[in-house]
Amino acid sequence: MKRIPESEAISEMADARRFNEFMGNNRFRQQEYRELAQRIMELGIPAGGKVLDVGTGTGFVAMEVAKLVRERDIRVVGLDLSPAMLTLAAENAQRAGLNDTLTWREGNAYAMPFADGEFDCVISNDSLHHWEDPVAIFNEIARVVKPEGRYLIHDSRRLETWWPKLFAWGIGLMIPPDFRVHYWGSIHSSYTPDELHTLVARSQLAGWKIEAGFMELAVVKK
Repeated sequence: MKRIPESEAISEMADARRFNEFMGNNRFRQQEYRELAQRIMELGIPAGGKVLDVGTGTGFVAMEVAKLVRERDIRVVGLDLSPAMLTLAAENAQRAGLNDTLTWREGNAYAMPFADGEFDCVISNDSLHHWEDPVAIFNEIARVVKPEGRYLIHDSRRLETWWPKLFAWGIGLMIPPDFRVHYWGSIHSSYTPDELHTLVARSQLAGWKIEAGFMELAVVKK
């Protein structure tokens, strides 16, 4: 399967609300967000620290992390290019009572509006396949995370064998028709483990490893 790049951001409010509605009501995705937040906690975030979620979208992963860290005085910052997505993220956080832990920032991941070494942990979920120049964003992550900090960059995996493709096809049948194009677009624009290894090796990220799952990939600080 040849990689087919996908557009970078949802900018229209109507599209953002549809995305927010679908993802917020999809119990499988919500469970995925909770599991990812648990994984992030296992990386180790010190009390009083800061976590950055790059490409936060409507904030679901950032919110799940915030629920786990609010008693430890840890701040979570969600960064996104789309004002529409951030508006909905703020609404979601308000309904969940998480405004005391979460901050939302509009900004470009290629030039993040943060100081060097500002964060104890940087995370990103389902954004990598949108990035036109992943190495540049990897370098920005390396800049804003503390030298002793951790990162987890999680995304879908481009499918190469018949069994994952068949499984993905079955999932696609359960997705509303207007979302299937985005679902397959994400898969087609994702990377293989070898491609991702080559990209990260060209970046300034240190101490990394590639984790390859059945239909997902991650770059993790060892």
